[in-house]
Amino acid sequence: MRFYWIKSTSRACFISAVAIRSELKKMTVDQAIDYTLSLEIQCKNPHLISQRELKRLKKDAEAMIRKIQETRRAVPAGGQ
Repeated sequence: MRFYWIKSTSRACFISAVAIRSELKKMTVDQAIDYTLSLEIQCKNPHLISQRELKRLKKDAEAMIRKIQETRRAVPAGGQ
């Protein structure tokens, strides 16, 4: 048995889910990663994930969160 993503788009979905949980549910990125992995929606055998992949996921999720925050600031008041 090994860790694997279910679909080719599962990794991107996972990163988006972590970013959303982190922002909306006020979780840390590590908590959001652990919770999302435990659901096993996008991956199988999450307990076998490598430290290298965890580190990459955290880096990518933090980049996504920064992008969301920058975009949020760029929208003028009133949404126009």
